[in-house]
Amino acid sequence: MNDNQPIVKVNDLHKWFGLLHVLRGISFDVTPREVLVVIGRSGSGKSTMLRCLNFLEAPSSGTITIDGNSITTGPGIKVPGDEIQAVRLSTGMVFQEFNLFPHMTALGNVIEGLITVKKMPRDRAVELGRLNLDKVGLLDKCNEHPIRLSGGQKQRVAIARSLAMEPKVMLFDEPTSALDPELIGEVLDVMKQLAQEGMTMVVVTHEMSFASEVSDRVIYIDHGEIVEEGPPEQVLHNPEHESTQNFLRSFSGEES
Repeated sequence: MNDNQPIVKVNDLHKWFGLLHVLRGISFDVTPREVLVVIGRSGSGKSTMLRCLNFLEAPSSGTITIDGNSITTGPGIKVPGDEIQAVRLSTGMVFQEFNLFPHMTALGNVIEGLITVKKMPRDRAVELGRLNLDKVGLLDKCNEHPIRLSGGQKQRVAIARSLAMEPKVMLFDEPTSALDPELIGEVLDVMKQLAQEGMTMVVVTHEMSFASEVSDRVIYIDHGEIVEEGPPEQVLHNPEHESTQNFLRSFSGEES
């Protein structure tokens, strides 16, 4: 794919939960190797938007294109399962709460998708699994179960699990929000490394220092709409919209 052509395109995305209009016409693009950070208050629609990208939440209407796979949704439109599967295979998702299988080792968690979804031979899956655990600094924990791992280690296993599937785009849904403060850095360091290696990333986060240091572009969402968008130095340090200013003011004194 041409690096100038978007690898992610979202056009007029809407999401209703009953009478609640959560996403109100969201549109944006992401180019290959770009790190897009999405910020906003709790309940603004950030996580819902991210989950719509790989159809963990079914959009009410709009068009989502990821790595050339385009899906248009709307009232009365039934999206074929193979089209959703194609989008999901192009994306890796890292959740707030890790979502590891407790009965499996770290390595078992990482290779499960390779074996069940990609139908990869076990020896090849183990090879890839060990490679990706090493990438996140946890090869020595490959035989440990999640109960024996810290929160930061669990999240790094979750990242390795997503990377093993060789996605074109990584989606991070507040990946540090469930972690103790002293463990946040180890997860952010892995994400910084991925950014440096050119992984395309869409990151929902409250870590403003990460957004400032690592992102190529920042989107601020308020009440289901993109209110402000631009490079981090503009959105985070010289925001134009009053809503963005008020949101960032709530972080003053929290960020060094």
